[in-house]
Amino acid sequence: MIRQREWCARAPLLCLLLVLGASAALAGDSRLALQKAVSLFEQGRIEAADQQAQLALTDPQTRAAACSVLGSIRLQQKRFPESATLLKEAIRLEPHLVGAHLSLAEVYTVQGKPELALPLYRRVLTLDPSNSTARLELARSETANGNYKQSLELARPALSALKQSPDGLLMLATDYLKTGDRDAAAGLATEWMRLPDPSSDWSMKFALLLAQEGVVSEAIDILEGLKRKGPPTYELAFNLAGAYQLEKHWALALDSYDQALRLKPEATPALQQAAVIAEGQGELERSLSYWMRARKIEPEDPEILLGFGRVCLKMDLLDDAEPALTKAAGLRPNEARYQYTLASAKVGKKQFEDAQTILEKLTGKNPQESQLQYALGSVLYLEGHLAEAATRLTESARLQPNQLASYYYLALIARDQGNETEAIQKLEKLLQRYPDHAPSCEALGELLMNARRYPEAEENLEKAVHLNPKSVKANYQLGLLLARMGNKQEADRQLEFAKSLRVEDEKTSRLQLRLLDPDQ
Repeated sequence: MIRQREWCARAPLLCLLLVLGASAALAGDSRLALQKAVSLFEQGRIEAADQQAQLALTDPQTRAAACSVLGSIRLQQKRFPESATLLKEAIRLEPHLVGAHLSLAEVYTVQGKPELALPLYRRVLTLDPSNSTARLELARSETANGNYKQSLELARPALSALKQSPDGLLMLATDYLKTGDRDAAAGLATEWMRLPDPSSDWSMKFALLLAQEGVVSEAIDILEGLKRKGPPTYELAFNLAGAYQLEKHWALALDSYDQALRLKPEATPALQQAAVIAEGQGELERSLSYWMRARKIEPEDPEILLGFGRVCLKMDLLDDAEPALTKAAGLRPNEARYQYTLASAKVGKKQFEDAQTILEKLTGKNPQESQLQYALGSVLYLEGHLAEAATRLTESARLQPNQLASYYYLALIARDQGNETEAIQKLEKLLQRYPDHAPSCEALGELLMNARRYPEAEENLEKAVHLNPKSVKANYQLGLLLARMGNKQEADRQLEFAKSLRVEDEKTSRLQLRLLDPDQ
């Protein structure tokens, strides 16, 4: 606001010069002293300007203008009560003195009395409809009150002038964005680039406004322009990273967060955002390193503990994940995502009863949440409570018909209950919708082999191996099938390969985690 305030301080004196030029009746000495006062004030020579204005104050013909000059000087000196008294006197003596109205409105604004300032700005527009300072202030007031259309109506006659200042462009961008005119707001980015030298703070504020309202490409251009102009700052790197994040330019976002962290290594917001992006891109080790740094800085922060525990969970570091998630859930006992992630860790550790207890509480509070019904059904299935699991999984599928895994585990329940024909039908129907679901191909292949439908079984097991080459079970079942079909040499090779695989498939915690995800 510094430049805008300086503009407002100068504007009254410019108006005053117009008055001086039109007032031939002013006495020579007083008029000369007044002109000197204005010139000295413009040069920043406050004391000398004060002395000259005092000389003009004694002449009735120049008293009104002298009060206006002295009022502006007191405003500059932050002697607000004296400034207000002098400016009121100027207006009383000369009601058409535009400069005095503007300066007095500025005093009230600085004092936090907008209800007194706004009528003065309205009066200025009555006296001088082209006055951009008054229009900007009145339009800004409408913007602050959420009256964006009214603000634009006020601003429209002075658009050209408003586009010459950072605060004017910021206000116009706000109005355009809040009235849904993104194209007009985006066009202001070009106007911003034409400003002679806006401060980095103003440019940052303008860019963030655009980014937050979806005009991200132009925001990035402004921030990149700032980056080229001077030495990098943490704030610039952090906000540029956020803009790249909105555009899903993940690599550029991570680079910018890393730059921000080089400038401010203990900035946990940058660490957290970088960790989330790295996790989303599958760079789990990189994500974990960010979370570990953040945890050293804020060891009791529940969001950091949750992020750290979640990534540990994905990396099968269950002994690290469980205590962090337990602590996080204890700090946020009423937030479902904390409790849900802890339940996932309990499943990974095969502490199914604990997981069931957590999920039953969550489901009781949110019975219409399909993922919670699914998760509880998954855990009940793992515990062997097949009928209860089927009830939960059926309800989950009813609430969200497009999920995949509920249908898969309902087929497994049918199989485990001895209804192999029903299980085959369910899996065949599922694969019609999701033909590349490897676990379904694997389960269906095994059931078809048991039913002695060998060609169909071979087709499904080969597809399961193709989709998941490191599946122990799919490779093993295919080996058994080949042996039954009399292809001993190929069967031996397949069974030997199955034994060489390290991954334990159904016994791994990764499988347990998949059981809590209805889309896998």
